[in-house]
Amino acid sequence: MNYRRALIAVVTFLGGIYFFLEFVLPAEVAGVRLDYYHEQITLGFITVGSMAVGLGLINLLILHGSRIVFMRRGALNSVALLLGLALMMVVTIAEWRRSAVDGARIKQFFMLRDFAAKIHADFELSRTSPAEAAARAPNLPPPQVRVAKLTQSLSEALTELDLHLQQGQSDGAFTEAYKRKLAAAEADIKRGRKKCQDILSELTGSDLETGWSESLLKLGEPLTLVGMRYGDWLNIQYEHSLTKRSYRLLYEGLFVPLGAAMFSLLAFYMATAAYRAFRVRSAESALMMTAAVVVMLGQIPFGVWIWNELPEFRLWLLTVPNSAAFRGIALGSGVAGLVIAFRMWLSIESDSFMGDR
Repeated sequence: MNYRRALIAVVTFLGGIYFFLEFVLPAEVAGVRLDYYHEQITLGFITVGSMAVGLGLINLLILHGSRIVFMRRGALNSVALLLGLALMMVVTIAEWRRSAVDGARIKQFFMLRDFAAKIHADFELSRTSPAEAAARAPNLPPPQVRVAKLTQSLSEALTELDLHLQQGQSDGAFTEAYKRKLAAAEADIKRGRKKCQDILSELTGSDLETGWSESLLKLGEPLTLVGMRYGDWLNIQYEHSLTKRSYRLLYEGLFVPLGAAMFSLLAFYMATAAYRAFRVRSAESALMMTAAVVVMLGQIPFGVWIWNELPEFRLWLLTVPNSAAFRGIALGSGVAGLVIAFRMWLSIESDSFMGDR
């Protein structure tokens, strides 16, 4: 007995039956949540897909690396491919890291704003309903401890903000328009920072009986202003960073033009294929040629000069006979896809990965 074949067939069948049942059954049956683990299972398939991407990358390195090492035919093409792959990976990872760092810098101000609002809400609840506050959060630290943590975190965030603003003033060469945007964002940040610093001084020198809770509420507006305008400032800096310029050079300067060049070369093959397809050899080819000529003439003003109703006739050809033909093709493709899916599900067509060697 071929245990390898049987194991692959069982795993394939179980995977197929799960998604089939997940599609046809309701979310809950007899009080049992059938979709409880669906998200975890879906994440598992995403993980498998990520592993497949990694295997594809390893396969590329092995295939083209061996071609370069042994100087086989097409070694220069392999060098270009691997060099482009490495450059895009480095630049993309650097761009992702820059976005993650900038996002964390912005997020801390909104988190401090929400933290201040939460401290205020909990303190007011403890004053109005002490029993309810104790029941909702029995292990909550005292307000003094939480405020001390807030003031410490806010002071560190403002210090880091000042340092980053000073470093950013010498980064990159900006156009006049971007300089104005940068200056406006920096002015708003400094205005919000001053308000935060004033409120921080109030919190440091106040107690629970002298407006401490009201000072927390004042933090919401300046922290929101600092967070939003800091995001704008970081985005302007990022647009002129070396990472972004390198990405534009590789993607917009090389990848997009190379794709356009490839499709322009394919146009000659398309013209050759159209010539071969439109040669009149039978009644069917004559009908197709006539329909193509009518559609093309209906697209240009010369067709209207020949016959005023030609654009309407072209539209009728596209919406009625052409749509009916496409529906038939789509129906046949759907049935064929369903048959292939069932054959794969039942491991009928799987000799490529289960065959004996």
